Amino acid sequence: MSNKYDVVIIGAGPGGYPCAIRLGQLKKKVLVIESTELGGVCLNRGCIPTKTLSFVVELSENFQKAQKFGFKIENKGIDLATLRNHTESVVKKLRTGIEYLFKNNNVAWKKAKAKILSKHKIELQIDGTTEQVEAENIVIATGTEIIPLPGFEFDGKFITNTDDALKLTDIPEKLLVVGAGACGLELATIYASLGSKVKVVEIMEQILPGMETELCASLYKILKKRGIEIILNSTVNSYKIINGKVQVEIKNQNVITTEEFGRILITVGRRPTDYAFKNLELEIDKKGYIVVDDSYRTSIKNIFAIGDIIGPPLLAHKATKQGIEVAEIIAGIYNTKKLHTIPSCVFTVPPLSSAGLTEKEALIQGYKIKVGRFPYRASGKALSMLETEGVAKIVAEENGNILGIHILGIESPSLIGEAILALDKKLSAKDLAEIVHPHPTLTEIFGETAENLLKKAIHIPNT
Repeated sequence: MSNKYDVVIIGAGPGGYPCAIRLGQLKKKVLVIESTELGGVCLNRGCIPTKTLSFVVELSENFQKAQKFGFKIENKGIDLATLRNHTESVVKKLRTGIEYLFKNNNVAWKKAKAKILSKHKIELQIDGTTEQVEAENIVIATGTEIIPLPGFEFDGKFITNTDDALKLTDIPEKLLVVGAGACGLELATIYASLGSKVKVVEIMEQILPGMETELCASLYKILKKRGIEIILNSTVNSYKIINGKVQVEIKNQNVITTEEFGRILITVGRRPTDYAFKNLELEIDKKGYIVVDDSYRTSIKNIFAIGDIIGPPLLAHKATKQGIEVAEIIAGIYNTKKLHTIPSCVFTVPPLSSAGLTEKEALIQGYKIKVGRFPYRASGKALSMLETEGVAKIVAEENGNILGIHILGIESPSLIGEAILALDKKLSAKDLAEIVHPHPTLTEIFGETAENLLKKAIHIPNT
């Protein structure tokens, strides 16, 4: 086979492999280079295993609800080996699916470490040997990698990262999670459900920094009620290993305390994976992310970059959309990328999902706003499911044009799809209120929230 390709893609994560498949559909000769496994971090050590385990948490909750419905079901705990096997089988099936799609679309791939030598040449390092390939275009989709918190280097036993946490080798009696972002809270929820006494330390003044403050405050209370201790405005200063325990110094504002845990989980640090382009003269920002233009082109015009490597938000669905778009730009279908609403979903119990501007962001940007809310406890469907914790919130301009929609509650990651459609198609609160949502469903919450913004909700007071 010739070593010349139309496109070489470095990285087979949620940005790289969809890019390759779309290019294959467009009859381009494509090579994907991946140093680990197809699917990247998301499929193998991130989104998929985490969400599989989050579903286990939901099942555990359902045991408790089933008893209220009259079922005589006893929860005797969980077998970790069975759970690990299930999670690994899901990941393996999805990896196999990607490989099948590559073959089906004539996409070649090699397991190798890639290094870009020039704007058209890439070196592949495979088991101590090297080879070179040439490409008319190169797409960098190398993502990010975990970095330790200074002074808390990973040892895989006492000081662990998210990769270690997802192995589920055992469940510590006490777990300290450093960082109350999405990964930290999801894993805190999982481990608390599996039996750990969990404490979360967050340096900022709210959990999930950057998400809707009002809903984050509600989630904070819910998680604390479920036994997860969360301390804000706090840091970990140092630690010692004493008698098989981690003794940690925690600073909460100006008060320093010492506490023992079985394990520390660090969820606060990622950096761009730059090996492939480290010696190339690409423009990068101060944090090391690649700078791209409106067509995902880097400062070297035939080299493109997509996904986490071009900066936050570090989300798989963002990378996938960019991968498909850049494939179509390379093929000449489009000249520039499109603007899309990028949702954020946090799979705690209950989950929190957001699309568009928060209330705080809207005010900072100078909008005069109206806000609508609707609590889950006023939804007949939510009440029948015993899922009354949560609230939906719409942030809109005074004329009703929607700026952001945020949902805390069961099924919010699926429900947020309607919010994305509303924002992308520039619908108003009036439009959402006029849509006939089926009854009884959770989707009615959207209509009721919009009606509340317009001061005409039926099932709650319009205060």
